[in-house]
Amino acid sequence: MRALPSRPHPFFLDGASGRLFAVHHRPADGVCRRGSILVVPAFNEEMNRCRSMLTLQAQALARLGFGTLVLDLSGTGESDGHYGDARWDGWIDDIRRVRAWLDGPDGGGCAALLGVRLGVPLALDALAGDAAACPLAAWQPVSDGRNYFTQFLRMRIAANMDRTDIPKDTTAGMRARLAEGASIEVAGYEVAPALATAIEAVNLATRTPQPGAPVAWFEKKTGEDAALLPASAQVVSAWRAAGVEVAVGVFDAPAFWALHDRHTAPELIGLTAAWLDDVGRAA
Repeated sequence: MRALPSRPHPFFLDGASGRLFAVHHRPADGVCRRGSILVVPAFNEEMNRCRSMLTLQAQALARLGFGTLVLDLSGTGESDGHYGDARWDGWIDDIRRVRAWLDGPDGGGCAALLGVRLGVPLALDALAGDAAACPLAAWQPVSDGRNYFTQFLRMRIAANMDRTDIPKDTTAGMRARLAEGASIEVAGYEVAPALATAIEAVNLATRTPQPGAPVAWFEKKTGEDAALLPASAQVVSAWRAAGVEVAVGVFDAPAFWALHDRHTAPELIGLTAAWLDDVGRAA
């Protein structure tokens, strides 16, 4: 029987408000000789739709000697807490705690972060002020939090469109309720005003990565050209102008983070593994 490329190790570690669930994918021999990659997950249902991709990515990285740690943030997945109690600052604390665990005897050291969608600005905030530069791989980053949150609110509007027993929702009306201090529920997720405010404040053009820390921006191809979306290109340009080393990779695959059925992006897995391998060798 062929040996598995990685050995998943599920466990809990202590968070500020309860247990945090994580899966540490290790190379087949159990030794993360090149350190571990810490995954900062996507938001809400996108997190669940990305799980199979992250497992495949972890297997690819295990072949290169890396471990991969996939975290459920507080109030999500198998971690303790309720989603309605989730806060951006609390998630930053989760990431820093898990990164500290990776720097202990079982993690092999945190070699890089892998941010997925909204996990990219969250990862940047978690790394802010850290004296040790840490590489960041970014999958389909959310660059404008307000636009992203508007799309999220529209899911509630679409879900209730055929109901005649309740008033029609609007994005303006839901934002007004949040401004009054009320939480809102969208697609089964209760979002508190403080979390909504933090998401809407995301603007990657003004959130410069750590000095000296390389970044890879991976984005789905949207047309015949292999060019980034204009908003993404603007962020990359701003980061490069600030002296950040930014590599760009465009992949051709379905938008796996947005689709109900399971889809994968083998090209993205290969691009990510190759970049992390190169960065690891240069360190």
